[in-house]
Amino acid sequence: MIKYAVNSSFINLKDFSLSLPDTFNHIGKVIQDHRNVIKKITNEHGSFVVKDYKGMYFFNRLGYSLFSLSKAQKSYRNSEFLNKHGIKTPQHIAWIDCYNYGLLQRSFFVSALQPFETFKQFLARTPIGHPQRNLLYDNFLAFIIKLHTIGIYHDDFSITNVLVIPSENGFEFSLVDLNRMSYRKSPFRKSLQNFNKLEIPTEELYNLISGYAKNQGQSAEEAIKMFLADSAKAQAFRRNRRALRRYTLTPLENLVRKLRNKEPKK
Repeated sequence: MIKYAVNSSFINLKDFSLSLPDTFNHIGKVIQDHRNVIKKITNEHGSFVVKDYKGMYFFNRLGYSLFSLSKAQKSYRNSEFLNKHGIKTPQHIAWIDCYNYGLLQRSFFVSALQPFETFKQFLARTPIGHPQRNLLYDNFLAFIIKLHTIGIYHDDFSITNVLVIPSENGFEFSLVDLNRMSYRKSPFRKSLQNFNKLEIPTEELYNLISGYAKNQGQSAEEAIKMFLADSAKAQAFRRNRRALRRYTLTPLENLVRKLRNKEPKK
């Protein structure tokens, strides 16, 4: 069984979108292939980015099937919200969920292609101290402040999930990988943790945090101390969670996988 939605502005892409469960493995150019697969696909209608959320643990599948929207649906919904609030993100086109016996198996999110480099790629080719790099950070700080003022908290806010768009006055930014977002105006200390996944040089990170703190009327020095303390706690929590999963859920998921793959006895 398939559930789906197609943006009314892209209704001509309905057939293409609904064909993805059958065609995705054989078309397009792979951009990323980890637990999930991202491809650039070009056809007579243009170029698109399709993300296949196939890398789900059994209990994730169960949760998405019974209690929660799929990652593709969340990405589509979040893209709608961002576009309505003037935050750039690749235009949402469709989501497609594939079920077998009521259990979510695969989930696709289709978006328009934005041919811009990521924040990470920009930093890799622009030396520290270069005027364009400094301008990038100035504009990026303003972008973060705008997000938090609106009440947008991107839980995967990393330099690979932000596209850099050159503009007349410097740089604008576009958000990608949208399935983990929340809408809340967070307290200052919580907002600081949105910098946690920005893998940039330490001095540049501290400069960003200091600039953010000053904008919020807070002490830059105290903000950095809070950030470091909370980041250490978050890392410890993630380590403990991985260890707990390794000895609890993972064995159960492996057992379920074996039972599902086991051939009937002759």
